[in-house]
Amino acid sequence: MKKYKMTIAGEKFEAKIVEYTETRVILDLNGKTYSVDVEHEEGVKAPKLIRAQKSVPNAVSIPKKKTSIAAAGAVTSPLPGVVKQILVKEGDSVSEGDTVLILEAMKMESEIASTATGIVKKIHISDGASVQEGEVLVEIGD
Repeated sequence: MKKYKMTIAGEKFEAKIVEYTETRVILDLNGKTYSVDVEHEEGVKAPKLIRAQKSVPNAVSIPKKKTSIAAAGAVTSPLPGVVKQILVKEGDSVSEGDTVLILEAMKMESEIASTATGIVKKIHISDGASVQEGEVLVEIGD
């Protein structure tokens, strides 16, 4: 989580971005969590956000479900959550950045985007499945 120091109306705050989508940001502001709706100028569509794979040291190791795919084209979960809706099926053609599923975490829904252009080769999860950070959700190939 990236930290930001800011001053609002003369009061100092430390903020951390917990989660973000095209229309909402979850912030931890001085230890209290806020949901912020994001509005875009009329006629301007916000780009799809693709979470970069991150490496954060954990004090507690959470066991991850074992999958055989973890290479290019593997769409992984950016955080622990529950699969709300799978928007593609095996055999579908997708482009990099297309939303492939909706993940619910911390009472918020996040669009999870394809990391590659290609064909949906395998869907490793189902609607309602609980997933861990880094778990492979969908495999995209040629």
